[in-house]
Amino acid sequence: MPVHLARGQQEFFAIDLRLTSGSAPISGQKEMIWVEFPVWVEFPKGGKVYYHPPKKPREELAYAPYDEANRRLQFTHAIHLGDHTDEADGYYSVNVQVLPGAPEDLLWGRLGIGTATAPLRIQVGPPGPHPVPGNLIRNGGFADVRFRAGKDWRPLEGVLYGYEAQQLDAWTVGRYKGRGVWEPSKTGEPGRLIDLINGDADGHFPADAEPPFGKGENAVDINGDNTCGFIEQTVDVTPGAAYELAFLTGYHVLPNPEEPYHRPTYLRAEVRCGKPGAETVLAQEDYVQYYTGKGAAASHDSGKKLNDPGWRGRRLPFRVPQGVTAVTVRFANPGRSGFNKELDANPDGSSGMLLAHVRLGATP
Repeated sequence: MPVHLARGQQEFFAIDLRLTSGSAPISGQKEMIWVEFPVWVEFPKGGKVYYHPPKKPREELAYAPYDEANRRLQFTHAIHLGDHTDEADGYYSVNVQVLPGAPEDLLWGRLGIGTATAPLRIQVGPPGPHPVPGNLIRNGGFADVRFRAGKDWRPLEGVLYGYEAQQLDAWTVGRYKGRGVWEPSKTGEPGRLIDLINGDADGHFPADAEPPFGKGENAVDINGDNTCGFIEQTVDVTPGAAYELAFLTGYHVLPNPEEPYHRPTYLRAEVRCGKPGAETVLAQEDYVQYYTGKGAAASHDSGKKLNDPGWRGRRLPFRVPQGVTAVTVRFANPGRSGFNKELDANPDGSSGMLLAHVRLGATP
């Protein structure tokens, strides 16, 4: 698909490297990647080049001096494809600017790695939509909670739970029933499908999180009361733009940290688009987190021993296809059976991972 830009517009375009079927993985092999910009297009002064690995923050890359006469940019990078490292299977984003006098037409350039080349197409036309800055997720900190009349947080095993919550603002709550069936809450209420934990009292959130946690943010246990729960939210996006879903996961403060309860916890994060039953998954990752072995203070029982969640930052980058204007973000607990469409759901009671601080924003 061509990159759509207006005259004078500066933007980023993506370079995706993928292995062909049957090819061996590439692990750290340094290669020269080059871009030959079309006539009327240039690499802007002070331009940036980034690499976006799925499991790590983006990396700004150094590049050779831009060859203005030949409109050529080149940079070297260690390639990781299919080797299951944290650096594997990411994409590059390169700054580009269309000159003010460019014709409204399809302009052709080239890009390549080694001897392999591919066309670079820039469609110059009227100004189009730009990604909305900031966090697109509503209530990403789960702070906006509406309780039943006269109800509030309730202590259980030393922890404040929101069992009487009626709504989590923009989030839809439900359960995975197995064999590919997803069932939203019939009443719209979280109920026991997920567990809401008071963040100020029992979140034990990291003080060095970026952006920092705000007052009143809470945590969600996707497993709920022995359920394969899920939460999801649909947001508007800009076609063709790059985004990153960021969030924190933690090991549950419960159950009792004594043996034999040191079980791994599970969470699936995914971004998808399209109509139900014919959806396209744009990004998906399964996470496993283990007992930290560290203690944490209980807010409502000084004698209760809890687990330190061991919060971990997660990042899931993706690019929106042309023509797509909305995506759905879903977090789900697969349980022991996973999401195999041949199997019934099996939550197993103690497999819920904590989720907090969800953000979705545009990236270069």
